[in-house]
Amino acid sequence: MQRSRKGVGAATALGAVALVFSLVAVTQEAQAQVDPATRALLYMQAQQLSDGSIPAPAGSYDPSALYAIAAAADGYDPNALTSPSGTSVVAFLRATAGADCTSSTPGKCGRLIQAIVAAGAHPRAFGGVDPVSTIESAYTPSTGAYGDGQAFTQALAIQGLVAGGAAVPAAALTFLEGTQDSDGGWDYLAVKDDSLNIYDKSDTNSTAMVLMALDATGDHSRDASALSWLATQQDSDGGFPYQSGFGSDPDSTALVVQALVAAGQHPSASRWAPGGHTPIGYLRSRQTRSGGFAFPGNPSPDAFTTSQVPFAFEMVAFPVPFGSRTWYQPGASLGTRSGQNSGPTPGPTASGPPAGLVSPPPAASHTLRSQTAVGAAASAGTATPALATPGHRAAAPPSSPALMAAPPQSPHRAARVELGTLPAGGGLPAAILYPLVALGAAVLVGGAGFAVARR
Repeated sequence: MQRSRKGVGAATALGAVALVFSLVAVTQEAQAQVDPATRALLYMQAQQLSDGSIPAPAGSYDPSALYAIAAAADGYDPNALTSPSGTSVVAFLRATAGADCTSSTPGKCGRLIQAIVAAGAHPRAFGGVDPVSTIESAYTPSTGAYGDGQAFTQALAIQGLVAGGAAVPAAALTFLEGTQDSDGGWDYLAVKDDSLNIYDKSDTNSTAMVLMALDATGDHSRDASALSWLATQQDSDGGFPYQSGFGSDPDSTALVVQALVAAGQHPSASRWAPGGHTPIGYLRSRQTRSGGFAFPGNPSPDAFTTSQVPFAFEMVAFPVPFGSRTWYQPGASLGTRSGQNSGPTPGPTASGPPAGLVSPPPAASHTLRSQTAVGAAASAGTATPALATPGHRAAAPPSSPALMAAPPQSPHRAARVELGTLPAGGGLPAAILYPLVALGAAVLVGGAGFAVARR
């Protein structure tokens, strides 16, 4: 009888342990399903048109390219992003490359190159176009400007050249440095302290794009002043507006997060969390059940607004360094439109910030440490972006299509769920759920032991 009781107790305990493992497995699967970047991509796939494109307002920078880039950064093959008709977004980009990438649209060429590299194609031969040479043909040596020289045009052109492994002229960086406003930001016309156009004031979108372009070349000389200005624009909800007073919006917030990452800042550090509200937390709170994002004031989400947001959850800046490592396995797809997901290459389980990011010390105000402090940190061995002189360019990614196509393992997938927040899908974060599972297991095991003891 005693042996029987021991056997029952052991079996009960083993059953409890099995239950714990099954609950953990279910939890991990649920966490994967509520990953905000993947949910946003699934929403975009549901909006994909028969020609493979993502719908967008006329004259906008193509969200189809953003869709391809974001998917690759998230661990999915852009070539597998197909419409209901079976046409991929990469096929759409290839078919329209000649019309979109011209010497008068170097900014669009720059965005296209980033999508080309994400898809594993060659940036100098795509859809009958050489996008890199097209950007170079739009350059004006006397001014350092590409095309119209506006902030987005200049920033995207430079980002595209870096992504394509091409040299960036020092004058192109000098142009951006010379158009920085006195407050530390950039305006969309890229005119320093523009006094002729009352609407041309520093904005978060232009500032973020320019900062990413400079940082991509290794030029961090404007990080301190630009980040100090960006900090003054953050709203109490943790998000960022286009300009102060407009109210936070998902696109602006995502762009600023990318700029913070490019400059070596961690977007969840106390400096960027007024009242404990982080930019990532703001974005999570704005994601709808469909996975999409709506621009404030609009009744429903749309693909154009959503296209910018995944990069913030992925914590990657432009251009994403696809030539640096493996990002996805060829054929890794978002799955069917019913929500089934074939899954990307599994990422590491580390929950720390992406390599190279530093969490700045808490500060009462939103002033950024000076370059002297940056230098002191470097002398002390602290991780921090290296300062560079204009013209210094980061090591170019390999130009081999085979290397560019190297399948990805996104290092940020496991770090996207902020502890202490509830995912939009209704699940609990690991910091809450795992202790509950452990507590439940303890109760089961303890109860089984108590029952055996009574017998």
